[in-house]
Amino acid sequence: MKKKTIGLAVLLLALLLTGCGAAKTESPAPSTAPSIAPSAAPSAAGKTAADLGLADGAYTVDVTLSGGSGRASVASPAKLTIAGGKAVATIVWSSSTYDYMKVDGTKYTPVNTDGNAAFEIPVSAFDSALPVTADTVAMSTPHEIDYTLQFDAASIKAAEGAGA
Repeated sequence: MKKKTIGLAVLLLALLLTGCGAAKTESPAPSTAPSIAPSAAPSAAGKTAADLGLADGAYTVDVTLSGGSGRASVASPAKLTIAGGKAVATIVWSSSTYDYMKVDGTKYTPVNTDGNAAFEIPVSAFDSALPVTADTVAMSTPHEIDYTLQFDAASIKAAEGAGA
């Protein structure tokens, strides 16, 4: 009987030492990325037109689309207009079947009637994800699809023929 008690005690001790029966917690993997001083870290909200020193005028900007089924695309570079310090991009979809877009809860309708659907939407920040919703009528019933647009600040160029 004494051997069973000792054996059971050793087994319990081994289980306690290995953590068996304890709630599993995972510690995050150590970061291999170089640390960035807080003052040098980019803002989570990205950069505004004012941050970039963009004067009123016409520009182009590279835009990346993600989300949805992966079949849709947008034209890049996109037309970018700065007026009163506010940025507005013209997003041209790869299809004519989009009938509206929502950005920050505001609904935008197409600015064209022919060709692929085009929308003028505000760009609140560059180099950060801008969640948008686009409604397509390509299927049997209209469907809202969530996408993300990202505007690359480093790619901004004055539009040809513009005095910006």
